[in-house]
Amino acid sequence: MGKALTDVFIQLQGNLKKFYSDKKLDKYQKRVTVLIHKYSEIEIEERYQEIYDSLCKRGVELLKPGNLKDEEKLKYFLRYCDAALYDFKDNVKILTYLMRAYMITTMFFYIITPQYFGYILPLIMVVPVFIGMRGMKKRSLNGLITGCSIIPLAIMVAVVHFKSIFIALNNGYDQYLGELATHYNFSFAFTQGLMTTMNILAGVMLISGLTTAYLGLKHNKMFL
Repeated sequence: MGKALTDVFIQLQGNLKKFYSDKKLDKYQKRVTVLIHKYSEIEIEERYQEIYDSLCKRGVELLKPGNLKDEEKLKYFLRYCDAALYDFKDNVKILTYLMRAYMITTMFFYIITPQYFGYILPLIMVVPVFIGMRGMKKRSLNGLITGCSIIPLAIMVAVVHFKSIFIALNNGYDQYLGELATHYNFSFAFTQGLMTTMNILAGVMLISGLTTAYLGLKHNKMFL
């Protein structure tokens, strides 16, 4: 069932030299070779036949000289083929893990950040987060990049939090908690419990942020 598309790849590989040379030719031929290998190993299930047929049509259309010399069309087709492999291999569940890690990171970012950087930074990130969440659901590469702009900030906030805790431990943790309790007019026990909760949230945010970055980088080919 995969023969038609692999035939397109083989023809594409042969035609690339007509429009590309040197490093670009080598790069695209290697990518096509990898796709030939990957698609020759899979069996397309009937429920994915429509996606597969769409790829074949796009490939045949790309082979026209007027289209193949357009590098952007070539890049999009190759990325489309990479992304479709996640569907054909039933690996789309990775997107669920990525979205969960991203949402946890975002949620805890909005809880912890105001303590150190006020409310301006979280407000600035509202639009990128909104665009990111919608884009990731649609498997948009731009959505992934935009949304993940919050990840370095979340990791930074977690590091700042634990740095302040480390300094407090060296200077007297109970004294630090006592000063916070006095400042906010809380009881010592409540402040201690609140700080423990914040430590846990910061730790989870750091782990989920790193997980989001790892999954986003490793599986960026899932996105178009």
